[in-house]
Amino acid sequence: MSNQASPKASLSRRSFLKTAGVVVGATAAVGCGSSLVAMAENAPQAAAQEEVYRGVCRPNCFGFCHLNVHVHDGKVMKTTRAPYNEACYSRICQRGLSHVQRIYDPQRLQYPMRRVDGTERGAGQWERVSWDEALSEIASKIQEIQGKYGEASVAFLTASGNQSAGVTGAYSRLLALLNASNIGPCLDMGSYYGMNAVAGTAVGPMLGYMMWNGNEPTDAKNAKTIITWGANVTDAQIQNWHLVKEAQEAGVKLVVIDPIYTQIASKADLWIPIRPGSDTLLKMGLMQIVLEREAQDVEFLKAHTVAPFLVKESDGMFLRRSDTGVAPVDTGQVDPTTQQPIMDDPFMVLAGGQLVELRDGVDPDIEGSYSLDGVNCRCAFDLLKESLQQYSLDQISSMTEIPMDTINQLADIVIDGPVYHYEGYGPQAYNNGGQTTSTGLTLCALLGNLGKPGASYGAFWGLGLAGSMGDPTYTAPNGPSTGLNIASVDLKNVVETGDFLGTPANIKMLWIYSANPLNTHTDTGAFTDIIIPAMEYVVTADSMMTDTAAYSDMVLPIAQWFELQEIANAGQCMSYNFNEKAIEPPYECKSDFDIITELAPKLGLGDYFTMTNEEALEHQFSGPLPEALGADYATLKETKQVRFIMGNAETAPYIAYEGGVFPTATGRFEFYRETVLPRVAATVQPTPEQIQAERLPHFEPPLEAWPENPLYSTYPFVLMSERPRYRVHSQWFATPLLREIDPEPIVKINPADAQKKGIGDQTYVECFNDRGAAVAKAIYSEAIRPGTLVYPKGWQLTQHKGGGWSYLSSTEYDPFIVNNNFMDVLCDIRPWEGADE
Repeated sequence: MSNQASPKASLSRRSFLKTAGVVVGATAAVGCGSSLVAMAENAPQAAAQEEVYRGVCRPNCFGFCHLNVHVHDGKVMKTTRAPYNEACYSRICQRGLSHVQRIYDPQRLQYPMRRVDGTERGAGQWERVSWDEALSEIASKIQEIQGKYGEASVAFLTASGNQSAGVTGAYSRLLALLNASNIGPCLDMGSYYGMNAVAGTAVGPMLGYMMWNGNEPTDAKNAKTIITWGANVTDAQIQNWHLVKEAQEAGVKLVVIDPIYTQIASKADLWIPIRPGSDTLLKMGLMQIVLEREAQDVEFLKAHTVAPFLVKESDGMFLRRSDTGVAPVDTGQVDPTTQQPIMDDPFMVLAGGQLVELRDGVDPDIEGSYSLDGVNCRCAFDLLKESLQQYSLDQISSMTEIPMDTINQLADIVIDGPVYHYEGYGPQAYNNGGQTTSTGLTLCALLGNLGKPGASYGAFWGLGLAGSMGDPTYTAPNGPSTGLNIASVDLKNVVETGDFLGTPANIKMLWIYSANPLNTHTDTGAFTDIIIPAMEYVVTADSMMTDTAAYSDMVLPIAQWFELQEIANAGQCMSYNFNEKAIEPPYECKSDFDIITELAPKLGLGDYFTMTNEEALEHQFSGPLPEALGADYATLKETKQVRFIMGNAETAPYIAYEGGVFPTATGRFEFYRETVLPRVAATVQPTPEQIQAERLPHFEPPLEAWPENPLYSTYPFVLMSERPRYRVHSQWFATPLLREIDPEPIVKINPADAQKKGIGDQTYVECFNDRGAAVAKAIYSEAIRPGTLVYPKGWQLTQHKGGGWSYLSSTEYDPFIVNNNFMDVLCDIRPWEGADE
């Protein structure tokens, strides 16, 4: 931890009110108040004049629900549920029902605003400027900064605030043409890294891009048991709860593994509380029991995993025929990815103790050793068994705080499959989050619990490739950017050192879109105290005055989802979804696409942005890949949905790794990894010892939130966040209707812990560590595990009476995962002595 003093937001509540005063305009002109009253009084006439458009709600809660957007006299009056082709995905939640209040929120940004010269960032002092003035200044700053520091000094930072083809495609095109740097997201990447490390990344014309793979949620009903790992489906993924409940009603048992007695835990057949950050240990213990009982699926291990592969002790690589002195043979085929010749160099295995090539018809051994010219080799399965002995079962029981009887009960359940393991994003939000996921998949591979109905481990989220489906060069017309690719969690290190892996890195301008990093990334202080002060210019494009916008130099008011035509191309619906433009953007708001199109000529790039938004979308959704789906842009526009994954959610759900086929280098499940690489390049590099350990399942304690950490005596609480029903990350933070239900930041605490600290129920407290602090109202809850604190995520700094939640978290990261570790946080709590404003 650093030794920074506990900060409070520079943008005070009073400053925010000044900002809001600038933002609030003639609400009556487009507001919902008088209009809704008039509509309610004249409903029959309104219905006759009503127009209904298809919208897609896309804050990345995974739902991407289709909504009917009801428009009267050019204004959105309400939103209702619209049908998917698969009825099981036709949903709407309270957020989806409150879009009218988001669109006409009095706090919505209405026109471009520039920070008043001479005032501090975050002070809330703004002046209104025209679009021409704003874009001319931005163009001038880009040219000035690139001229002074090099092209890579300008960087774009984004996240998942608007998962869609048009926005992503336009920004990607501009970034590439500028040779600017990209600041990539590091959000929920622990499970992504863990899945892809052992099971591969699924990509294909009929598959899209499976960021987080797993059987489709509608397949859960085909399991004997659903096990959720840190997934509070009832709240964080409301749209999926009915699928879990329907499976229960059909006789499927539900087991919930979570440190907290969550809403879904109250619905479970069995709740297993676990020490935060210890999920990997539990899975390793379960595998020990599987092996003790000889319950492993030997045939699956032989045919679909690297279990029979011989691993050379000398370099950790698999033994191949070329190691025996026989040169690889050119097959005459070319690898479509590398464009290199495909060479035939089969793996060598033992069969009946004899060294043979692994070919069809060979029945390999999965245990044994062999020495070739003095090089000792062992079966990968033997190495797996050895790695699982890192801790005894008694130690695992003690470290996870789960009784052995319960661990054995859970072992009975996982052995008696099929089991649908539903992983949430809690367990992966620690420094050891990658191993949590890869070890869970290895447990399933050991039992043959993959690649068939009801048998799954994953989170299930995909990304369609619409951004460049029609023309791979659309997002990079002159080739990829020569700028840097920096992980957002690594940006502080790069800014402080001016170096990125030996390359000078002088980032001096940030353009932030579809993101609110000061709020939704770890360590707000890293942004406010280090990153932002190092920038000569910061632009934020958003519809609201977010924490990030408040620390910018220029704020651009963007169109919301129903104010532009767009293709949404992500989520668990596994479809390209067409979003119709229902209304014109109010005030002076513009779409991101229009902003870039108008900026381009000022940068001398006008010739690259001559298409209209409609033409650009059609260009992106055309060509061989959409044709492989039996669709084109006209089809998508008419039907509103084109599925990019095999199967049908209701009649033939997608099965990940069907038939035991894995998109890895070997085509098999790789619980042992020959080549260990970080998810992305970063300044913190793994040591040789870490690389060796990463080849196999193993447990590393959380970086901070672990009782053996000396800091535990100073900061005795693990600070955990939850994904509430009333926001998705920081979106919907100001929606009036939802704030009536959920008015202010809270922190949930076990009453016994609270009373020891002299904290009363419903009183204000300060959670703090040596990075920062946050003030919130304490809520007594027996559901909270002693020694932990839980807060709903997404409150803006201005909504706290002091500080903010992300001030307490750290930008330290695992060198393989390179992820924001939201849960890997220690803090203490005390009554707040501040005065209410």
